[in-house]
Amino acid sequence: MSNFAQLMTSASRRLHRLWRDRRGVAAVEFGYIAPILLLLLMGTFEVSRAISIDRRINTVSANASEIIAREEKITNADLAKIVEAMKHIMTPYADDSLVVRIIGVRASSTDANDTRVEWSYQYANGSASTPLTKCSTYALDAGLVGKNGSVIVAEVGYNYEPVFGDFIYRGLDFTSVDSSSGDDAGVNRNWSSRAVHAPRKSCVDYNNTNCVLNCAG
Repeated sequence: MSNFAQLMTSASRRLHRLWRDRRGVAAVEFGYIAPILLLLLMGTFEVSRAISIDRRINTVSANASEIIAREEKITNADLAKIVEAMKHIMTPYADDSLVVRIIGVRASSTDANDTRVEWSYQYANGSASTPLTKCSTYALDAGLVGKNGSVIVAEVGYNYEPVFGDFIYRGLDFTSVDSSSGDDAGVNRNWSSRAVHAPRKSCVDYNNTNCVLNCAG
């Protein structure tokens, strides 16, 4: 057998062995599926986190409005303590962006659809304020309150920021303002929740105003 024939035979045998060699296949396959598995893992983590935060926001609004609706009288000091309790509900998530807005709303004695702000209190960015003007119009769902009736509204806002935002959610907007809470200004956060409770008494006396609301017009 000539040297050329031997060379071709040897090359053929080597190619045949290489073709049948399956070593490293698992590593190559893993290289293909690893990015997909990583995306699934991060997506599952982010969705679970988002659901948990959303439930906490809803819990804050429901609990805040219900607790205050149970009271006969309330002061700013009392509201500050309630807000502190609500902040604990957000644990273990940061509460830096949390907004808690409490609004006492009363309907006109002649028109149940004419609902006005009786009083308001807001906690945001570590300080309290009065977000809405007394006697300003505040829209409620039809039939929610009768003539001269009142309700306690809790609006809660939170800025949701995904952990893997730059990697998975690039191009999606999580910073738009949600103004669907019945107030044109909204709570200036990208996630919000609203809950409404009727007071156990006829109203909740805020800072000793004796539940008197005199609005012209």
